[in-house]
Amino acid sequence: MKKVLSILLLSLILGTIMGVAYSQPKGNITITEMVSQGWTTDVDLALAKKFTEETGIKVDIQIVPAAQHHDLLKAKLNAGEAPDIFWIQTNPFAIRTELDPEKNCVDFTNEKWVKVMNPLRIPSVSYNGKVYGLMLWHNSPEFTFFYNKTLFKKLGLLPPTTYSTFRKACEKILNAGITPIYEYTSQGWHQVLAFAQIGGRYEELHPGLYEKLNNNQIKFTDVPAMLQALKQMKEIADRGYYGKDFIANDGTKAAELLATGKVAMTLTNPGFVKEIKKAHPECTYEWGLFLIPIIDNQTYPFNPNGPARFAYKMGKNIDAVKKYFDFLTRKDNLQYRVDNHPEWTNVDVTTKIQQRWLPMEKELMAKIPKSKYKLVLQSGVKYFNEQWMEVGKDIEAMYIGALTPEQILKNIDDRRAKMAKAIGDPAWK
Repeated sequence: MKKVLSILLLSLILGTIMGVAYSQPKGNITITEMVSQGWTTDVDLALAKKFTEETGIKVDIQIVPAAQHHDLLKAKLNAGEAPDIFWIQTNPFAIRTELDPEKNCVDFTNEKWVKVMNPLRIPSVSYNGKVYGLMLWHNSPEFTFFYNKTLFKKLGLLPPTTYSTFRKACEKILNAGITPIYEYTSQGWHQVLAFAQIGGRYEELHPGLYEKLNNNQIKFTDVPAMLQALKQMKEIADRGYYGKDFIANDGTKAAELLATGKVAMTLTNPGFVKEIKKAHPECTYEWGLFLIPIIDNQTYPFNPNGPARFAYKMGKNIDAVKKYFDFLTRKDNLQYRVDNHPEWTNVDVTTKIQQRWLPMEKELMAKIPKSKYKLVLQSGVKYFNEQWMEVGKDIEAMYIGALTPEQILKNIDDRRAKMAKAIGDPAWK
């Protein structure tokens, strides 16, 4: 008996030292967590399992197809049947229009883990001075062109910095019997990136654009650079640079096609190289990154926002959720996330952990002057991120000839006006 008590006491002491002295829950508790496909990976499942082992609280992670997540979450919130935890792609504007946080979300302002988040990310999960969400996301160059450096050298190509040189590079790659770009459209979101990630370039060409858009002093249809960007995207598709089946592509073959040299590049994050190495260890290609050169863009896509977790205010397991968020933001678990994530090389937190930056991302970030770090469109302009999937459908329609670039911009304006008026934005009155 003394031996058992000693073991229990030792476990309690060690748990306190590690910051994991959780009390065992009463009854059988299961937290439900709803997340869009692509925002979670096996590392989240592993951490959830570890949390259950420590606390006895189970975590049921429900992964929803990206094209359905937004509408399904809205329906659940409106019906008062939301899961204990739900994710949204948030920013300082979207948190209000997407969630109505004071009605639907738990106030986490006084939780210790709030200080773990990079202060630049806190506005995206805050409303009226209160913190409602947890954002654990990476700080890599997000969705730039990931390209086959070996192939480029073989064909005598340099990373393009203008649209003209980009088109010439694509043509040379295509003539070599290789699909220049792996684009996937069927998930509904990826095709928007080429338009949105170059928001800084729109600002360069039209100074003060974001502020004017946010004050309803100008519309998307009034911005020639945006029209030009869509026309160039259409030209890329029409010239065959995306290949024949890009409308049906779902993203699952990206690693295979890149590793086998059948395609030369794709829009993704640097850590994608980890997936290639794991699935194709025989691949010896070198990889690199370059900025999206549509409309001669050379601005770095700075984005302090991203997917974040929120807790349902009417949920029955709020205390359990708080323990889970404490657990996820603990130093050892942040380190586990970086060390075991299939794509990430870092996590953007204030806690001192060992980050795993790749040479290619360090190289890109080092050569871009800080003056070129510009907010992406979805983080700088109200009522755009909230219609991301609708814009994706419009761009797909453009690719097949059912919509014109001009019609896409008008649709964006119409949806922005509808959202703004729905929440009483004074700029739209």
